[in-house]
Amino acid sequence: MSGHAVRHSSRRSGRHRSKTRTRLIVGLSLGMILMTVIVVVLSVKLEGRNRELSELLTKDIKQAQRLAELEPKVADMEIEIAALVKSRLPHLLPLEFDKVFTLNQDYAKNIIFSIAGKRGKNRKKRYEYRLVMDNKTLTPVHPHIQIIFFDRDGIQVGFSEFGMEDGGIPTWDILEHDETRSQVGDVIFSEEAEPLYFTVRVKH
Repeated sequence: MSGHAVRHSSRRSGRHRSKTRTRLIVGLSLGMILMTVIVVVLSVKLEGRNRELSELLTKDIKQAQRLAELEPKVADMEIEIAALVKSRLPHLLPLEFDKVFTLNQDYAKNIIFSIAGKRGKNRKKRYEYRLVMDNKTLTPVHPHIQIIFFDRDGIQVGFSEFGMEDGGIPTWDILEHDETRSQVGDVIFSEEAEPLYFTVRVKH
């Protein structure tokens, strides 16, 4: 091969290496630019998320503080409402379960309440009661008793009655002198009803 041919081949090889190096540099530069853009975009998004999180935490803290401020006021209001209900309806008793309430109203001796049935969503509340009657008088009586339930505001939300039909017809046998007998019944409440008080009325 002549010297001219060798120089020509060498120049072509040099140009090829130069083009390859240029393309490599351009590719690396574009890659760096793309990586920089991605990092910037991610940084902006992360900053936005951090700002949102900070705002949410601030709101949660403010809400928690507000709730903490309101709790004593709500408790005071509940006490005031209970006092108003008690003054307006002094005969009401707080409704509690599995507790024996001593009544001593004529022949109504005591009563106990329990929750009956299955619990779950969209199921109505069903309260069961067991009332014990004890006739200490010398006169036999036809039992006729009403059990009435009230919510926190003193509004009637439930009712149960036994011993007498409309028109005054007795549905129970006579309770003799010194006789003790019990009655088991239940009351079904709607989902909205929240009975908190009750009273027992002996009808004559």
